[in-house]
Amino acid sequence: MPRHQFAVYEIRVRKVQEPKSFRQINSFNSRKDDLLETYSKFLSDGVGTKGMTIDKSERYIRLQSSEGAGRAIWFTVEAGRYGTRGKVVDTGTGNDSYEILDDDAAAYPLRQALFVPRSGDFALWATEVIGHTSAQGSLMMAFRDWFKTKQEAERLCVEINYFQDTNAWNKFIEESSLEEITYVTRERDAADRAVGVRVQEHRVKATQRSRLPRDWIQRAIQKKLPADAVFSVTGLPEADEVRLQIERNGRSRTIVVDRDWPRFMYALEGPRNGPPGDDVFRREVLSEVGASLDYLRVDRGAWQID
Repeated sequence: MPRHQFAVYEIRVRKVQEPKSFRQINSFNSRKDDLLETYSKFLSDGVGTKGMTIDKSERYIRLQSSEGAGRAIWFTVEAGRYGTRGKVVDTGTGNDSYEILDDDAAAYPLRQALFVPRSGDFALWATEVIGHTSAQGSLMMAFRDWFKTKQEAERLCVEINYFQDTNAWNKFIEESSLEEITYVTRERDAADRAVGVRVQEHRVKATQRSRLPRDWIQRAIQKKLPADAVFSVTGLPEADEVRLQIERNGRSRTIVVDRDWPRFMYALEGPRNGPPGDDVFRREVLSEVGASLDYLRVDRGAWQID
C-alpha cells in the first residue's frame, strides 16, 4: 500500500435528532455563522498550540500550523495516542534514548484541508494518512464535542461522513486492476492493558506473472471475500478491515472495507527517500476534490477551487 495517502470526508450541520435538517454551511444558525470561521476558531481556541486530549479515546492533537486561502483552510496537526508505556530506541545503536510514560503521546504531523463553499449544505475535509497513523478520529471527535457545546442553545450538531460519489467510484473500479489485498485484524489484550493493540496484516501482491483476480474487488467491497478464499492458510481471524490497492492508468487508489462501509483512499506519491512535499499534497487534494465536484455537477465557483 502507498505509505502516504489521504481520505475525503463531508461535514454537514443539522438539528439534533433531525437527521435530514441540513443547514446552509456558510450560514448555519440564527447568527448566520459560517463553518469556515467556526472551524478556524476551533483550531485556534479548541486545539491550539498547547493541544488537547480526548480522554475517552486516549488521543492527543495539537495545532502545528494553519493558513487560510479563499474558502479553504490548509492546516497541519500533530496527532498521537497515550496510555501505553514504552521507550524510544536509537535504531542505529540499539541504545535506549528515553522512556515514554503512559500520559505521554508520540505525536506525528499530518496535513489537512477544509473546503467550505459560499453556498450549499456540505463542506469537504481532506485528511492525510501515513501508514496506520491519522488524525481523522481525533479531529472528528474533538470538533463534534466542541461544536455541540458552542451550539447547545440552538441544538445543532455536525455530521461527518466519508465523502463518496457512486458514479466516480464505479467508473474507476470497473477500469482498474487489483494490485494488492491486505486483511487487517486488531486485538487488545484484555488482561494486560499496557500491551496496547496488536495489529496483524496478511497481504498478497500481484506480480507480472501472477495477476490478482479482478472480481475480488467487488466481492471484497460486498464483504463476500473471506480470508480463506485468498490465502492457503486456514483459521485466520475475521478481519477488522480489508484494504484493496487498485490501479487505473497509473493512478493508485486504496479501498478500505471495514465493518461499516467501503471508502476510498488517495495515494500521495513522494520521493523514494522522503515524504511527499506540501506542494504534492495540495496538488493532489485539489485535483481529487475538484474532480469530485465535477462528477456531482457542482459549481466550482462557490468553492473557489481552480
